[in-house]
Amino acid sequence: MLLKNNLYNIKSQDALNSIFTIELNPECFIYKAHFPELPITPGVCIIQIAMELFSELCGVALDLESVANAKFLAVINPEITKDLTYSFNKITISDDSSRYKVSAVVADEDSIYSKLSLCFRKR
Repeated sequence: MLLKNNLYNIKSQDALNSIFTIELNPECFIYKAHFPELPITPGVCIIQIAMELFSELCGVALDLESVANAKFLAVINPEITKDLTYSFNKITISDDSSRYKVSAVVADEDSIYSKLSLCFRKR
């Protein structure tokens, strides 16, 4: 299931610097279950958003192959934190262009929420 246009919307993309700004949708059904009265963005959704945005950045459909490292440093409540940036760096592409390794930082102007090291394969 794609989360784009459901859990979040892209507000802007800076392809040159590999940065996306997104807006979370606090009315998304995911927040009704996780958790009622105190919505928190699930870690799996933070990683899924990274995959969707990185796929868009690369212009190819990707699947998550592995999570080399995932640090969740602060809770993302969509009622408090509406806008986030996903910054991609340390991008490595295999010789046959079938695998991608990338680091991502999820933040806003005040806080870093997650640091991710992810491996993807071309679909």
